Amino acid sequence: MRTLEYQAIEQDDGIRLELILKRRLGLSARQIRQLKFLSDGITVNGNRERIVYSVRSGDRIRVTFSEQNRNVQELSFLEKPLHILYEDEDLLVVDKKAGEVCHPAHGHYQDTLANQAAAYLAGRGAEKAPVRCIGRLDKDTSGTLLFAKNRLAAERLARQKEEGVFRKEYLALVNGLFSSSERSGEICLPIAPLPGSLMKMQVAANGKRALTRYEVLCSDRHCSLVLCRIETGRTHQIRVHMAAIGHPLLGDPLYGNDTYVSSTRTALHAWRLYLKQPVTGEELMMESFRENMFS
Repeated sequence: MRTLEYQAIEQDDGIRLELILKRRLGLSARQIRQLKFLSDGITVNGNRERIVYSVRSGDRIRVTFSEQNRNVQELSFLEKPLHILYEDEDLLVVDKKAGEVCHPAHGHYQDTLANQAAAYLAGRGAEKAPVRCIGRLDKDTSGTLLFAKNRLAAERLARQKEEGVFRKEYLALVNGLFSSSERSGEICLPIAPLPGSLMKMQVAANGKRALTRYEVLCSDRHCSLVLCRIETGRTHQIRVHMAAIGHPLLGDPLYGNDTYVSSTRTALHAWRLYLKQPVTGEELMMESFRENMFS
């Protein structure tokens, strides 16, 4: 459960409650429609009020987002330590290791980071509620992984993704050296599933728009360390795009071609995460950097 509170000021006098909820608390029309049917969803001075109520200076407005009766999978608990990079009332950011699965799926229903996060939050006395993974990472990809602790945070983060406020930066170790004219650039190639394959994607004219910006940080003999910023979130986007320009990621079993250097896993690391705190609006940056990150 998450609550927001606001005390009306003189400038709010006579304004409809619905407009205050939008302007002062940043609620969407959809959220207001959901809240007004809950007994304690929208209250003024402790009393339930309709959204046509005329606000007066000094009114104490409170909205409560319930997590109950949501058609969301409940997770079993996995008691295993998390490497936490950041936590507040709405967010939990963990440092994911390569080989860990983000969320329950075929073959992994009780051994994921989401199961660990559910157990961790329950141990902290949190209300039993769905754990929402925002921007999942492939099993072999390591680095920053974000969970929303409540529905309000999840919805606002989804809006940030649509508006480009929620951003990720990745480090990728790729095959080959880049010419001086290719050391930075954009890859704008549409991506679609490969027919006949359950997992593999491909560059295809009828695919969804996908844009990756990259910058070569350094090179060593036959491979290069590349910083990738994705403007869209397509499945395997960095892996497909880098392979498409002739520089597949080291260790990539689907798109790779490790001619010179081998790797024990796909050499991709979610280095930095940028977002705004979904309630306060504070700009946040989380970073995961470790030695031997691609081993």
